[in-house]
Amino acid sequence: MSYTKHLPTQYIRVYYSETVSYPASQNGGTIRVSGHVDEPVDVVVHVDTEQFDREVDHCNNSVNLLTGSVVATEGAQVASVRENARRIGDTIIAGFFKTVRSDISQQIAALQSNIDSLLIHLRELSNRCLGKQKQMQTDYQRISSRYLKIFGELDSELENRIHAIDEPVFSFSRATDNVAGTTTSEGLVATTSIGNAETSRLHAMISASMSKKRAVEAIGKAEKFLDVQYSADDLLANCLRPGGEQEMVFTPCCLVETTVAPMQFSSQIYSSPLLKDVSRETISRNLEECPWHSRVTTEDATAISGYFNAEVAEVSRRASSPHETRVAQMISRLFDLSGTAAPGI
Repeated sequence: MSYTKHLPTQYIRVYYSETVSYPASQNGGTIRVSGHVDEPVDVVVHVDTEQFDREVDHCNNSVNLLTGSVVATEGAQVASVRENARRIGDTIIAGFFKTVRSDISQQIAALQSNIDSLLIHLRELSNRCLGKQKQMQTDYQRISSRYLKIFGELDSELENRIHAIDEPVFSFSRATDNVAGTTTSEGLVATTSIGNAETSRLHAMISASMSKKRAVEAIGKAEKFLDVQYSADDLLANCLRPGGEQEMVFTPCCLVETTVAPMQFSSQIYSSPLLKDVSRETISRNLEECPWHSRVTTEDATAISGYFNAEVAEVSRRASSPHETRVAQMISRLFDLSGTAAPGI
């Protein structure tokens, strides 16, 4: 839009130099005059932008029209690209599925032909196997009949030769069989009565033997039961007091405390298998609550030394290597009750 701008006032210095004649007063003459004059200058600038504004408005309208055209063109292009992409995708998918379908059809056809050929080959092999089976059966029957005939002839020949060699023995056997058959048929009643008596006696002996065997087994089981019962009674008698009153049982327990770092301690408990049902926390708490003597008493030291020496002697006796012997000797050297503390009872 048009506007007017007032610039600050500027001063322009104008120099002058002139020869001036003055009228005669006495003598008259000329004089040289020079100097300068500062003239103020006010500048007012008026900028007329009407034409420019009209052109800008026209350009703005043109740009807006161009923008609308570009937007419409872009929308049309996007729609065209989307449509073309969809068509291309449909074409690619259809082509892919068509190719896959064609490939699968070809594979099916190839596999079908292979299966048909394999079935034909298997049928031929089956027919050949059946033929081989029939042939083998025929051969087996022919060979078996031939060998059966050969072995039958050999058996007959062997029987004939054995009879020929031992003909007197076989003659005597046949004569004995004839005599025994005649005697058995004539004395069948006596034989039956004798057989019944012997059978009854044998049955009675077997029954008595079975009764004796069962009696021995029952006695053995009773003896075993009584043995187990007596063993249990002895065990309970050794474990229980005669009056049934309560009894206090003592078992060894060792608490080892180790200084790991300043103001840090580590403890380890070594206890008897009798305390397997007692937790280590309970054992540790009870040991910490017990009062401790400064030294082991003489009686306790003597008892501990005797027990310790007996155990070390037993370990040394059972030692089977130099290493175990050295361990036993080192245990003996390390054993010292001079600084051992014991809980008070």
